[in-house]
Amino acid sequence: MVRKKLSLALLALAGLCGCQMAMPQFGSNSKTTPPSVLLSSSGLIVTAPQGFCIDAASLKDTPDIGFVLMADCAALRGKKKPSDAARSVMVTAALSGPLDSPESVTSAALDSFFATTQGRSTLSRSGDPDTVSATSEILPDDILVLHARDSSPATIKGLAGDDWRAFTVISGRLVTLTAAPFANMPAPNPSAKALVTELARRLKVENAPQ
Repeated sequence: MVRKKLSLALLALAGLCGCQMAMPQFGSNSKTTPPSVLLSSSGLIVTAPQGFCIDAASLKDTPDIGFVLMADCAALRGKKKPSDAARSVMVTAALSGPLDSPESVTSAALDSFFATTQGRSTLSRSGDPDTVSATSEILPDDILVLHARDSSPATIKGLAGDDWRAFTVISGRLVTLTAAPFANMPAPNPSAKALVTELARRLKVENAPQ
């Protein structure tokens, strides 16, 4: 039952990301590239990593799902290309709807799910589990960090074929954070991994119950 619910939640998030993800609107002004945003439907605050801003045009905020896209601030504002290797990635945050039993969606449960054929299919851009290979790490604060490599055709032109993702449950919702390097200037693996890890930890702190 847990595996079925995970599959449905992750498929919904994957579908959302596929529809919402596109290259950011480079050349936007500071009013449309804020450093943080409150998603009113879920009550969650998403703060971009240092040097990143939010592409307001990408936001989706409904009771069932949320989506935020982040990129290098200067690049978003048309001032320069993201020459800093640590910021040569597009970062997204995707939120599921409220989970029926969030306590069962642990990092260990997620890790086990992604080891299955069904789990790998949710990681594949084409839905084919054979195109994906992944390595994972469970962090002490119940965060799963996963490095996925996908050989299927890119759905977003300009992005590399691998990405780093962090999965955790915040306020009863499954949150997926993704750092997708640009193909022409891929970020070093430690940088992309650090981005999603630090962002996951920050979101857990910022949205901790009062």
